[in-house]
Amino acid sequence: MKTSFVIAGHEWRRLRVQSWSWLLLASVVALLAWVFLERLDTFLRVQETTGNAASVGATAQVAAPVLGWLAIVMIVLVPLMGSRAIAGERRAHSLNLLLAAGVGDAAIVVGKWLGLFAWLLLLTALVTLMPLSLIGTTDLDLGRLAANLLALVLHASALTAIALYASSITAQPVLAAALALLINVLLCIVDLGARAAGVSNGLINWLALPTHFGPLSDGVVASVDLIWFVLVTVVFLALASRQLAGLRSTD
Repeated sequence: MKTSFVIAGHEWRRLRVQSWSWLLLASVVALLAWVFLERLDTFLRVQETTGNAASVGATAQVAAPVLGWLAIVMIVLVPLMGSRAIAGERRAHSLNLLLAAGVGDAAIVVGKWLGLFAWLLLLTALVTLMPLSLIGTTDLDLGRLAANLLALVLHASALTAIALYASSITAQPVLAAALALLINVLLCIVDLGARAAGVSNGLINWLALPTHFGPLSDGVVASVDLIWFVLVTVVFLALASRQLAGLRSTD
């Protein structure tokens, strides 16, 4: 586990020194700040018109939509940020040094996952500060806000694992990003056909990401949804480790 933390620190430093990482982070924060201010302006206008300052209104109309937009942005952002995690090292032939040093496949994957996941937690924290700034000016449903934050953390965890798996398949970061984005999109739309056919509680519905993210964002924390995100994270991390094992055996 110590090795994983060392690799995580290296991955964090790699993201920290690259300008595009900060550019992506700043762009996302700026976009969501605009969404936050727009939703807040709409909420204040409605409040002035109706005189209703209910806490549910502030949380549902301002906080939840902003965090929901972050979840959508992550579907595209995480593949871009994670595409170079392993593929970039393969392309630069620096991955061979880790493999030759006897570092375990799982340790490499978990370390890379921790480094990127920590970066996404920083982004999540910065965006969460926006709705939290409303505390003291209006009542917020902190329970639902906490559920939304939990959903985002689990969401980021699963997407990071998917990005690492895609990055382990190819030495081309662009292809890795495209593959991770494709997997993310498929997880989002896999149940559309079933829903169109009137099936809403089948296995294919359970496989879809929105099926589990939606209830959490509404403030409903269920074990089945938590398990789904954990399973997706573990499965794709295991697949990435297996892929590294295959690379080790061919070298």
